[in-house]
Amino acid sequence: LSEPEQGQVGTGDCAFPPRLAPDDAWRCPHCQVLQQGVVKLSLWTLPDILIIHLKRFRQVGERRTKLSTLVRFPLRGLNMAPHVAKRSQAGSLYDLYAVCNHHGSMQGGHYTAYCRNSLDSHWYSYDDSAVEPVLEDEVSTRGAYILFYQRRNVIPSWSASSSVQGGPAPLPSALAPGDVLLRGAQAWPTQGRL
Repeated sequence: LSEPEQGQVGTGDCAFPPRLAPDDAWRCPHCQVLQQGVVKLSLWTLPDILIIHLKRFRQVGERRTKLSTLVRFPLRGLNMAPHVAKRSQAGSLYDLYAVCNHHGSMQGGHYTAYCRNSLDSHWYSYDDSAVEPVLEDEVSTRGAYILFYQRRNVIPSWSASSSVQGGPAPLPSALAPGDVLLRGAQAWPTQGRL
């Protein structure tokens, strides 16, 4: 993240830096002259699950500080086609399904998560034992640390969604309306059903 700590950037601004910094110059093997190089990173193939780790610290000398730059990332339609070596690969669109957040400093803090329920497409905040619904607009925060994307129109064989036929099994009678039942990686709002 090269923007000011309190600024705002998009994922395209920090994913693949276009130029090497002057102090990271590349030495030409033919003439031995230092050149300012251009970084070109490409993926050979795209995974079904794409995990993006946002570098949230800056190191100056021996001192490291946490960055709280707001990184705007797409919830739907992240296009990875420009970053693939084989441009003909189909299925380059990804949809966000979870965000791991870090609250605190470099010395310590607390982790929370926002996860999209694959059955009702709503977002939920997970903070220790507390689970609450959140609006889509609340998912992108200065605390975002790890982004979890799933390739569009692909359901991995290990996913709880791939084995669900017709929705969840009957709910236990001990749940009250508005409670959330967690089964594996899925959250099932009870919506008043007992």
